[in-house]
Amino acid sequence: MRQHLLLFCLLALTLNTLSAQSGCPGCVINLPANLPADTLYLPPLPDAEKGTPYNKDISFRVPKTTTPVYAVDSVTPPGLTISKIEIVGIEDMPPGLSWEASKTVFETAVETDGCIKICGTPLTSDSFVMTVRLKATVLIFNQEASFPLRLYVAPKSSTTTGFSMTGVDGCGSTTVTFQNNVPSNGVAGFTYEWDFGDGTTYTGENPPPHTYNQPGTYAVKYKAVVDTIGYLLVNAKVLSVSCTDVFNAPDLYLFLRNPGGVNFFQTPEVTNAVLPQTYQIGIKLDPAANYTLEVWDEDSGLEGADDLCGAVPFNILSTDTITSGQFKVLLNIQHPMEEIISMDTVVVYPVPAQPAILSNMLEACEGTNAIVLQSSNGGPNVWLLDGEPIPGAGADFLYLPSESGLYQVQVSNSFGCTAISAAAGVVFHPLPEEPAYQNDRNNLELIDTTALPASYALQWYLFSGPIAGATGFEYCATTSGTYSLVVTDLETGCTRSYTTTVTVNPNFDCTVGTGDLAQGTLNIFPNPTSSGATVQFGEPLSAAAVLRVWDVTGRLQQSIPVGAGAERITLESGLLSPGLYFLEMNAGEKRFTGRLVVLW
Repeated sequence: MRQHLLLFCLLALTLNTLSAQSGCPGCVINLPANLPADTLYLPPLPDAEKGTPYNKDISFRVPKTTTPVYAVDSVTPPGLTISKIEIVGIEDMPPGLSWEASKTVFETAVETDGCIKICGTPLTSDSFVMTVRLKATVLIFNQEASFPLRLYVAPKSSTTTGFSMTGVDGCGSTTVTFQNNVPSNGVAGFTYEWDFGDGTTYTGENPPPHTYNQPGTYAVKYKAVVDTIGYLLVNAKVLSVSCTDVFNAPDLYLFLRNPGGVNFFQTPEVTNAVLPQTYQIGIKLDPAANYTLEVWDEDSGLEGADDLCGAVPFNILSTDTITSGQFKVLLNIQHPMEEIISMDTVVVYPVPAQPAILSNMLEACEGTNAIVLQSSNGGPNVWLLDGEPIPGAGADFLYLPSESGLYQVQVSNSFGCTAISAAAGVVFHPLPEEPAYQNDRNNLELIDTTALPASYALQWYLFSGPIAGATGFEYCATTSGTYSLVVTDLETGCTRSYTTTVTVNPNFDCTVGTGDLAQGTLNIFPNPTSSGATVQFGEPLSAAAVLRVWDVTGRLQQSIPVGAGAERITLESGLLSPGLYFLEMNAGEKRFTGRLVVLW
C-alpha cells in the first residue's frame, strides 16, 4: 500500500506536463539553468482557445529518487530509487489537438529530461479532464496508475470580429451598412443570424443597409455558425474484448474499415493492454457511410497469428456503447461547429425641436431696421443667410436683417444634433431715385422725369406739411420756405425725397405764367360720376400727351395716352374707387387740370 501511495504521488507531480496523441513531432527541451539533477520540474499547461491554432513545447524533468517527492508529500519516504517511468497513454484529448513526446520511457539513471509538443486547433471549448496512464518502477515494484490532467479550451473571444459597420451613429436617424467579416466564399456549412436591436432580424450572409429612425441605443448582435468540419471519430474506448493471452493481458490494436471493407486506419498496439483502453483516432466520417471497427490481439512471432477480439459496425449516430458478444466499445463521435458571436452598438441621438422664425414683416425699404426676426428658441441660436452663418450675428433670439435673402435659425443640443427652421424670405426694396428739382422764377420743376419708377406718386411739401393738390412735376411757389418733393414707388411703397430752401422772387409771378405753360381747364362730365366720364379739352391737341389721374394722397392711379388732334377722351371711372381725383395733362405749350368725383 505504501508503494502504491508513493507511486500515485509521483504521478500526480509528474504528469501535469503531458498532453495528447502522436502527430506533433519536433519538441525542443528547454529547461531552466541550474536545475538539480534529482528534482521534479513541472511547468503548467497553457490554456488553449477554440478555433485558434495551438503549438506549445513543454519541457519537464522527472526525479531519480523519491526525495523530491517527499519535499511536497511528507507521506512519501525519501531516498528510494525510481528506476523507470513509462508513459502508457493519455485518454480524452480535446478534439483537434494532438501531441508527441520526445520519448515515452525514461531510465532515470541515465535520462530524466523530456518534452512534448501539443499542436492543432481546438474544435470545441470546455474544461477538459484527460486521463494520463503511466507505469513506474520503484525498487522492484511495477505499478500502473492513472492521473487526471486538465486543459482549459476557452471559447473563441470575439466582440466585433464577426462584422463591422459604417454609419453607427446619427442625429434623428442613421442608415447603417454592414460588412460580414466571416464570409462563406460560397462554401456550404455557414449560417448567419443578425439581430439589429430594433425588433428586426436577418438570416442571410450580407444584410442590406438598415435604417434606424428613432432615438435610442441599439445592440446589434451577430452569430455565425461554421459547420464545415463534419463528424469526427475522436477516439474509441475498448471496454471489454472476447480474447485473452495465456500469461499476460492481450496486446491490442484497432482497425477501421470503410464500406468497401478496406482498412484505412490502424493504431499502434498497446502491450498488455489494461481495459478500458482508449485509442485516439481523429478521423473524419462520411455522414452517409457505414464503417466497421475491429480490435485485434497481436500474437505474431512464436505465439501464432493475431486474434480478432471483436468487430462492430458503426456510423455517425453510434455515440453509445456498442456490443457484439463479449466485445464492448464506446465511440466518441463529435460534430464540432464554430460559433462566432459579436455585438456592437448603434446610437441615434435625439434632435432638438425645429425652431420657427416669427417676424413683424418680411418686406421693407432699403436703409431701414423695420424688419425684426425672432427665433422661437430662447437660445443659443445661429442665424443663417442663404444657408451660411451670418458673421457677428450673435446667439440672441432676435435679429435685425439688413439685406435681402433667405433667413433661417439653427439650434443645437448637448449631443451636437441640430435643427434648422424653415426659411423666411426677406426683401429690401430699393428706394426711388432722388427727385431733384430746380427753381425757375419761383416755379419748382422736377429735373428728370425719366428716373421715376414705373408706377409712382408725387407730393410737394412746404415745411413738413403736404400741399393739397400739389402732385405734379412742378409747383408754383408763392411763399418762401423749405420745400420738399417726395416720390413714392407705388409697387413697393418706398419713398425718396429732395428738400431745399426756396426764396420767392417778387419779380416773377408763376401763377399767371411768364413764359411758362399756358393754363387750361379740363371739362369733365358727368361729374360726379359712378360709371364713367368724358374729359373734353376745348380744342384739338397740337401734340400727343398723357392724361394722368392722381388721388388725394398724391398717388398716380392712371396714365392714359392721348393722340395729337384729339378733343376728348373717355375715362373709365369704374376702375377708380370712390373719392376725389385730380387730372393733369401737359399738351405742347399748354397745361390742363381738373377734378373728378367718383361716387358709389
